[in-house]
Amino acid sequence: MAHEDLVAHYQRLLDVAQFLETGLSWTAVQPLVEPMGIEDVAASVAGPGFGIEESEVEGDGVFIDESGPSIMLLDLEGGLFSHYEPSRLERLSAGARVWHLEWNVNGNGALAYAADGRLRLVMPDLRPADVYGPDPHALDHLLRRLPEPSARLSHARAMSLVEVDSGAYLDLDWLDSPQCRVVFPGEE
Repeated sequence: MAHEDLVAHYQRLLDVAQFLETGLSWTAVQPLVEPMGIEDVAASVAGPGFGIEESEVEGDGVFIDESGPSIMLLDLEGGLFSHYEPSRLERLSAGARVWHLEWNVNGNGALAYAADGRLRLVMPDLRPADVYGPDPHALDHLLRRLPEPSARLSHARAMSLVEVDSGAYLDLDWLDSPQCRVVFPGEE
């Protein structure tokens, strides 16, 4: 699918599933060498004693699924990862590449990218001109696709960039179907 078609797809998704505009934390994990499955990623995120159960995609919870060549995590409440405390993203990226896109009702948003156990870059407020980190050019191959590479990304455009690079995708059918939810230790 052409990049602008992906942007249109995500804009339609956000128009229909308006709850996504309120807050979203979408993470794609793509193994570099060793295969990873849902259980591996869930264990890295939740730690020992985690569980997985089928649930409607709503409310709080971290939903997990295979998506293209990646494993994706969706947290509608946000807060699973933070670029301000990168250790969890770095741990998740050991042996993998990780894209983490988030925004909240206050308008704050960011795209973070980690690979092989290190946070590589953060794009605060979804502004390509404000990218920082040890490897701020790690996603230049994506940012060159933007019609205005220094303009703030729309949520739909940011989602399309994650899909282009990771192969992970979201659609309405997935959101409307029961999915696997990670049950953290001590959670009922």
